[in-house]
Amino acid sequence: MYLYPGWRRVLFVAVLVVVLVIALAPLITQGTLKVHIYGLTRPGVLDHLYVKFTTLEFHTYGFGLSAGWVSVNETTPIIDLIPIPTQFLPQIVASAQIISGRYDSIRLFMTNSTALIGVTHVSLSNTPTLSANFTLPIPPNGFGDVLLLVSFDDSLVLANPAALSIQVVQTSVV
Repeated sequence: MYLYPGWRRVLFVAVLVVVLVIALAPLITQGTLKVHIYGLTRPGVLDHLYVKFTTLEFHTYGFGLSAGWVSVNETTPIIDLIPIPTQFLPQIVASAQIISGRYDSIRLFMTNSTALIGVTHVSLSNTPTLSANFTLPIPPNGFGDVLLLVSFDDSLVLANPAALSIQVVQTSVV
């Protein structure tokens, strides 16, 4: 038998619920994350280099490398890594809802890379994974932007067999 009156039990349960809501609120709130990519290459021998990303993963700050990865499975557009001279804004790879928190790295898994050389389409069978480290806080109901500046080796695209070697040169977050 509980010795305290009913109003004390109700008050205790109400305080317990408030404490749990405050403690768990950051874990269940979401923010919006945008990932932009920009190729640091001028049009030359290659007219276009089209890539598509299948999965984007963000690593939660404070976890080990084998744990803490949050996957963003959003349909991503096909991106041309050779920018048009009049294109001043980088292309958006993904804009998705993600659990608010702090993230410290990104992995982008690529598929279906194709280079356009004149009128010839060159299929690039190998699809490297891009990765970069940064610190990005996503506040509850807030926004976070990641800009990846990438560079690739033209000579490997022109080689026989054609291959794609791409790397992140700089990462900026807001």
